[in-house]
Amino acid sequence: MSADPLREDAALRLAFRDGQRWALSEVYRVYFPVAVNVATRGFGNFRGFWNPADRDDAVQTIFAAAFEEKCRLSYNGIDGYPAFLRGIGHNVIRRMLERDTRFRRTDGQPELEFAAPDSAEEVLADAQLCRLAAEFRGTVKDPPEPEILDRYFVQAQAEEGIAVDLGLTRYRVRKVIALLDKRMRRFMKAHGLE
Repeated sequence: MSADPLREDAALRLAFRDGQRWALSEVYRVYFPVAVNVATRGFGNFRGFWNPADRDDAVQTIFAAAFEEKCRLSYNGIDGYPAFLRGIGHNVIRRMLERDTRFRRTDGQPELEFAAPDSAEEVLADAQLCRLAAEFRGTVKDPPEPEILDRYFVQAQAEEGIAVDLGLTRYRVRKVIALLDKRMRRFMKAHGLE
């Protein structure tokens, strides 16, 4: 088999674009070293993941993104697929690193702070925030969004556990979490909280 079968084999490329399981499996098998290379050696100022769990997570997330329909259809078959996959990998890892700095947790759990409010205004602001959060929860209706909203944002459960329990990929759970976070921020901003 050639070094770049997706570019050189039209039948494989068509099956890949259609999302046929055998083609996805073959692409995963052949191009797995490319994704591992991106996750371990890094790029730019990023020097690669040292933690094996982070490396494995990055590799799987790269392939999950590469196997989405929009991404499969955007590969033109002219350029080499390793370069295309590296580009996807760079974008995926950048998003992972940005998320890590925005949502830093310890042991997968949020840090809890219990401080007495300093003023009556803080008590009212907290009450308003709770009321708006309850209103926002009422607007989330499409499955699996309500379940993910409750389990991730309220119960502080880990993405992996949510994915396993709901029968979804971790990548899909992450996308729903990001969408809910964005919608919640917009909702709060529209109601005067930033």
